[in-house]
Amino acid sequence: MLKYIPYFLTGFALLISCKNSGQKIALPEKKYSDGFSKITAIYKENVYDLSGYADEGAGDPFNLFDENAFVDPRSDESRSSNYIPVTDPQPHNHADIYFAGKRGNRIVADLQIDYDLSDVYIYDKALASDSVWIYTGDMLHWKLKSAFLTKGLVGLAGWRKFSLNDHSQYVMIQFAAQTPSITEMVLYGKPKGRIPSAPSLKYTGPLLSKKPMKEFLGANYYNEIDMKWVRPFHYSRLYCYTANFDNDTVHAYPDAKYNAVYFGYWNGAINDYYLYVEKLKKELNGVAWYTPQGLPAWMSRNGYADKGRGVTKLGMDTEDPLSYARHANLFWNIAAFMGSTKVDTNLLSISNNPRSSGRGSLHLLENGNEDDATWVGNKYCNPVEYFAQSSADYDGHENALGKKCGIKNADTNSKLMMSGLIELDTNHVKVYKFLCNTLRKDKAFLWDGGIQYHHYSQKNLQYAISPEEDSLRWRLSKVRDATYRIEPGVPCILGENGYDKNQKSRQGTPIIPGLSADQSQGIFILRSINATAFSGFDAYILYWLQDYEDETSPNVYLTSGVIKANADGSIKPYAGWFYISAFENRLAEYVPDKIINETGNVWVYKYRNQSSPDSVAYFVYCPTRNGTKVDNYKLNVGKTATGNAQEIYFADDADNGKATTKNISANTVTMGVEERPKLIMIKESK
Repeated sequence: MLKYIPYFLTGFALLISCKNSGQKIALPEKKYSDGFSKITAIYKENVYDLSGYADEGAGDPFNLFDENAFVDPRSDESRSSNYIPVTDPQPHNHADIYFAGKRGNRIVADLQIDYDLSDVYIYDKALASDSVWIYTGDMLHWKLKSAFLTKGLVGLAGWRKFSLNDHSQYVMIQFAAQTPSITEMVLYGKPKGRIPSAPSLKYTGPLLSKKPMKEFLGANYYNEIDMKWVRPFHYSRLYCYTANFDNDTVHAYPDAKYNAVYFGYWNGAINDYYLYVEKLKKELNGVAWYTPQGLPAWMSRNGYADKGRGVTKLGMDTEDPLSYARHANLFWNIAAFMGSTKVDTNLLSISNNPRSSGRGSLHLLENGNEDDATWVGNKYCNPVEYFAQSSADYDGHENALGKKCGIKNADTNSKLMMSGLIELDTNHVKVYKFLCNTLRKDKAFLWDGGIQYHHYSQKNLQYAISPEEDSLRWRLSKVRDATYRIEPGVPCILGENGYDKNQKSRQGTPIIPGLSADQSQGIFILRSINATAFSGFDAYILYWLQDYEDETSPNVYLTSGVIKANADGSIKPYAGWFYISAFENRLAEYVPDKIINETGNVWVYKYRNQSSPDSVAYFVYCPTRNGTKVDNYKLNVGKTATGNAQEIYFADDADNGKATTKNISANTVTMGVEERPKLIMIKESK
């Protein structure tokens, strides 16, 4: 899979220009004689960019309000404030994709309560003239209050006043293009309720229960693989395309017929369908999900193979849930066929015979993959478009499309998985939540199957680094905390992570001295799994399971597999497959328990057996990649029930690892530590 993976953006820094004539000092609150005052309770968490650029686009919509404390333009309308705002809310990376279509860049401020609004002041610093609009109302009923052109001339920068004269909880500003540089926006009004305080940035509510390792690991792949090689993985994220299911190029909706039996076939010998996902469930108790992505066959064959959204008819509004009836009907049919609920098969719109329903084999559907991809602008899907499609796919947009649209209308047990985001982009998730709250009567969060992020440990988009150099655990912990604040009850999935073996790929694994590429790959995958487990994420999905090209293939993400399909049909397992297998086999019932040490040359993490809490395992390694080794390291394991521990070495050819008995003396295990992790397994005394 060829794609561009942006580096994690930690935020767009607030820089105050040295050119400001005033100092950065907050102004005292001032209430004017008409009862209006500056609205100060505008918080970053309640400002939304509907184009979805705040993480990947190197911009921050809150820059419209971030300097409000230092200005009060109404206090002197005849001249500029002494303080000159400088931060611009516009995206700065690949900005063209965020202004696609007629809607441009829209920023919504949620004031959280109604205000009687009087005026708005904007600081116009634009060097080019272009259109800007300001609205009040809500996401379903916007009212245009002002439309203007930025001045666009050097020397004319300054405050501009526009009347609102309305009561509203929401205010939206819309930019036609990137050129209008509006560096601040100040609202004046009277609150019609108690002014809200700043939201807490720390989540203190309930957490999801920790997953044991037998329910934590998964892999990405797209064809049937012998169960032996899938055994370490609880989840199978099965790559597929909308055209694999919606392959009818003759009939228009609602007469289209879908192929419900992708990844399977009718088996006359057993007089039933053979479905790979049912085999996974039966033999491995595994959980699979499909990722129908891209466009249906009828659109691809009409020249839309690389662009557009999967609307029912060409030209429909891509931000309207009612435009996705055909897509939602496809998802209804898949859920009716594969889900747990028996549906009258006469209602199915499928091309497969005989018809079947309620098979109980698949309960997760991901409606896309990396729809926020910034490297292919004609495929980029803004948050409103993705919400619209998802609301249709979930329940026919609260049944507005009819009872045969949306997975919930076919099977209430089926769940929607969020299309994997190209990065750790919590801004998109925040906007999705806002749209659910404002565009649906039931305010349901649509992606109850999981919030999914993709992330590869890279440096400046140029080369791969270790998970420790990437601060992977800390990075993911921050994302997990933010996700809990947005929607605490939904699993948080790392849907793609891994390394290529080929050194010409920008994601080629760093090589540990004295080790091969596949050994190094396996070691960094192990360390990434451990970091993800201790971050609080609920699943780690490896990218990728099976290679079809040799290790020398220079293309990115084509040598990420831990097994290799040979030309003669045989399978070659790489070292990483054995490491992952040993990790899962040894820790199947274990959950993350405690971080013992994350400093110095030896890092230590402690796992605990859920069903036998006195059984613990220490994950011990050197966090470097330069060949560091520490001899005679003394691991304190506390009081134990026996005098011995088991040391598990992740061997290149053993799916359980290789075990060695170690003596415990004075609550200590003395061991050699290297960059390849080891497990120390003991039984604590009660």
